[in-house]
Amino acid sequence: MTATLPRRWRRLTAALLLAPGLAGGLAAQPPEPEAKPDVRPPAGAPSATAKALTLGECLAIARDRQPMIRAAYHSYLASAAGSRALGNLGFVANLVTPDLPIRKQQATRGLTLGLAEVQKVTHESTQDVTVLYFSYVYARQQELTATDIIDQLEIYYEVAEGIVKSGARDPKMRLNQFSLYALQNVISEVKAQRLKAETGRRLALEALRDAMGVEGGFDFVPATKELPLMLSGVLTQEQVIAEALARRPELAQAAAGVDAFRLEVCAQAAVKRGRQVPTLASGSDLHSKQVPMAVRNGEYKPGALAPEMPGSLVGTTEDRVARATELSLRQDALYDRTASLIRLEASKAYLTWDAATRRVQEAKKKYERGRVLVEESRAAAIAKQDPEILVTNEALAGKSQTEYVEAVFEHIKSLAALERITAGGVVTQFPGR
Repeated sequence: MTATLPRRWRRLTAALLLAPGLAGGLAAQPPEPEAKPDVRPPAGAPSATAKALTLGECLAIARDRQPMIRAAYHSYLASAAGSRALGNLGFVANLVTPDLPIRKQQATRGLTLGLAEVQKVTHESTQDVTVLYFSYVYARQQELTATDIIDQLEIYYEVAEGIVKSGARDPKMRLNQFSLYALQNVISEVKAQRLKAETGRRLALEALRDAMGVEGGFDFVPATKELPLMLSGVLTQEQVIAEALARRPELAQAAAGVDAFRLEVCAQAAVKRGRQVPTLASGSDLHSKQVPMAVRNGEYKPGALAPEMPGSLVGTTEDRVARATELSLRQDALYDRTASLIRLEASKAYLTWDAATRRVQEAKKKYERGRVLVEESRAAAIAKQDPEILVTNEALAGKSQTEYVEAVFEHIKSLAALERITAGGVVTQFPGR
């Protein structure tokens, strides 16, 4: 089931426009020619030749072109080349450099780190493209909804303005100049919402281009017309946490780091005569990646730990081994911290998804009640000759429709986050993927 929203259920009925109170005020007016629809594309609309791409096509392009993914992949290839270089060193090098066999083992851990980074960046890119793809669809739906409401209200305003200007008086009909002012204000508010949606649509498309790694002239639009409603499937918090701890590349990186740091203790012990011995950090910058810092502003956002290892260790063998041991134990704490943060992130993602699911269900019920309300208000407006009933309920129904689409969008974002946080343990089969 999808969040399919009728193009228009609000169109004024002919019965209302021809009701006795309204017809009396317009009887002397000659019929105006039917206005031709405005076929001009809205501001910022894509060109007529823009290619419609599915979510799956956008994800495929991102995997091929996104610079962050390509950079991570080439870093992995560089680590592989370095590992091969160490492996190509012969017997003599092993005699001259007693810690070389251990450095070769550390290099294989570097391959694990590099491959995990490729996987991490790929999952992040998938979430970015998915969210931005549906951000465009969401903004377009909101824009079309606002346009429909404006069209409806402007039709009513023209009829109401004609009645007020005609001077027709009907004690049953509550319609005056103040009604027109109120209606103008409502139309202005909806136009402001439409402008916001239009801007959001255009920004989403530009951001999607960046997430896909394509140039600004790449002419395309998302092919999906409506946000999909993805309420099938059952998850538990324990399942999400277990998938995250089993699959997250960050935890694989932390584990490889633990191994590499323990091997550093062995490497320092292997060098008996040196007073200043290079470490695993001499061939790479362990602090090149930014580590999220803790934030304490009323919301709990714990920070991560960064690895710590100097480029070389100085002193006797015993002194160097002692320092390397302490740094290795610190790396063990870093692994525990990483696992704790992943567990917390998984719990938060599950609770967010669960709340978004329940919100969609309630918003859907409210939206359906709004549709019934509009139909009943049309009949009431005709029977009581009180068009304000229709205007009020049209506005309420429009609001419930907007809230429903927003709830569906938030649910989609929570699903995309779950997929990244579980490293693909939870995969949502969005249409067109």
